[in-house]
Amino acid sequence: MSAPAFDLQSHSLHSDGELSAARVVEHAAVAGVKLLALSDHDTVDGVDEALASGALHGVRVVPATEISAVDLPYEDLHVLGYGIDHRSRLLNERLLDARADRERRADAMATRLRELGFAVDRGPIEARKAAGKPVGRPHLAAAVLAHPANADRLAAEGHADVSSFIPAYLIQGKPGYVARTHPTVEDAIAWIHEAAGVAVWAHPFWDIGDERQVLEAIGRYRAAGLDGVEVFYATHTEDQALLLADRCAELGLLTTGSSDYHGPGHRLFSCFRAFDLYGREPNLGPITHGTLAAPVRGMDGLCVWLTGLSGSGKSTIGRLAAGQLRDLGHRVEVLDGDDVRQNLSADLGFSREDRDKNVNRLAWVSDLLSRNGVITFVAAVSPFRQPREAARARMGKRFLEVYVKASVEECERRDVKGLYRRARSGQIESFTGVSDPYEEPRSPELLIDTEQEAAEQSAAKLVALVEERLAQAAPVGATA
Repeated sequence: MSAPAFDLQSHSLHSDGELSAARVVEHAAVAGVKLLALSDHDTVDGVDEALASGALHGVRVVPATEISAVDLPYEDLHVLGYGIDHRSRLLNERLLDARADRERRADAMATRLRELGFAVDRGPIEARKAAGKPVGRPHLAAAVLAHPANADRLAAEGHADVSSFIPAYLIQGKPGYVARTHPTVEDAIAWIHEAAGVAVWAHPFWDIGDERQVLEAIGRYRAAGLDGVEVFYATHTEDQALLLADRCAELGLLTTGSSDYHGPGHRLFSCFRAFDLYGREPNLGPITHGTLAAPVRGMDGLCVWLTGLSGSGKSTIGRLAAGQLRDLGHRVEVLDGDDVRQNLSADLGFSREDRDKNVNRLAWVSDLLSRNGVITFVAAVSPFRQPREAARARMGKRFLEVYVKASVEECERRDVKGLYRRARSGQIESFTGVSDPYEEPRSPELLIDTEQEAAEQSAAKLVALVEERLAQAAPVGATA
């Protein structure tokens, strides 16, 4: 199996990586990465630089950060935030506070190391503090390794690099370790959500070795709002990855992956795309779409995607349902296929490729609207399953597929525009139902047969579907 074309964890000089943010993106592009997250620890300072570099090198960059968190007895867990509003003042204040706790911890561990007889080169550490950059265990280890007074002892103990020194002295249970105090995992998830992001638990088996404890933690974090788990990771074994993938499938969680790139000179994490999917299909959900990664919190926005042949009644029943929902006080928009063709997709024809592009544009707009609390009806033929499924993956539970069914003969009988007649005479090429196929939905949320019921009945079913989904998503105890 070829290596994945995404890599959703990487680090720059803004935290503990070797390269500038722009250079991280350049190296990712050379390695064939198409979707990349720059996820520096407790900071988003490199995101804008990475986004600009991604535009130059053809890499979609997801704004991200990796928040170090505590969950006793686990004292150093990491929560990745994807698609965050990295310019959020509140998020940046919170990350600054987290870095301050890292500094306190770093100072305490430096003191511990000196008590253990190591000399610590303070220069680089103070320089990072002055620059507002986080100080972590890799920097402390480097400060010990760089001091000539430690050379003989380090050689005797076999510590030639940061990756060997940290597990010997700076992890939980080792003599130089000092625990963080905050944020908790629940805090980190909330910070990410409040910054409009998606929260994913990073490399579970890097921090917790026991399978039972990992699975139990996933359940607790999901209850706190966790959106996914980094299932496919550079150091995860096949058994570990498949265990996580199965649990995420049970709980409806996203499944992501990364090589945790830190730079070309890192002993463990030096190559992009250096992780295996073990035959499984990752579920990146909205993360796939980069800067539009965040699903809306609360389900007051929905996309009701009406698909069916031209003339089946999609626009008619969509507009009727939209009017009824507006009367009930909801924010509603209708994206009609003909209107979109005129205003958004006038440059497109009706080839398979252009039809897919049109559906992707519709999905982008309806995602944007539904993320912001608008009930959006899309009335478009959208004849092929794959683009519709891509729209579902983009919007997740906000997406409701409705198959508006009518036979070709009935649609042709209703055809006031004469489209079917022109298609049969050869004046219109690639016309769905005549010269092009229509792929019926396999499991739509609702099937409406407009040959068997009046438009008002069909619209009432749409309204009922929307109200049912909104009621399911409403907080417990909420009232209308």
